[in-house]
Amino acid sequence: MDETKFADECLREREIVQKPGATPLQTQLERENKSRNSWSNSRYFLEGAKQILDGKTPYIVFTLGFFAMEHAATALIAKQGYSITDHKCAQIFFSKMLNREDLAKALSRAYNARIAFNYRNNLSDYIDKAEAEEFLQKEVVLFIEEIEKLLRAG
Repeated sequence: MDETKFADECLREREIVQKPGATPLQTQLERENKSRNSWSNSRYFLEGAKQILDGKTPYIVFTLGFFAMEHAATALIAKQGYSITDHKCAQIFFSKMLNREDLAKALSRAYNARIAFNYRNNLSDYIDKAEAEEFLQKEVVLFIEEIEKLLRAG
């Protein structure tokens, strides 16, 4: 067994260069296309979350719901002239650029919920889907409805 690659990549400290989490969209066409495509993806993930809720794996709602929110955020931010590739930058944009701390906090809660469910043990043991339903209705749907209002207004 060769443990060298694992040791090099996973067991030692290293410095990572991170690319920017946002880039300007130069033209109105770029803004419109990015916004439209991101909004389409948001609707796609939202529909998937709604459908999965009634299946045998309802807690996947936390992953799909977060993605629906993230793409909705990307759609709105693209309208404002930026392409976002980092949810932290989306949160900063909402709180600092749009003065919408509520949307930043909602996105943060959804992200934290998704991460928490990624690390829960034995998700198949969760037969009561109330927690997933509540997340979908009170976080995901409300967030997306608010983003849709902002997209229509702007």
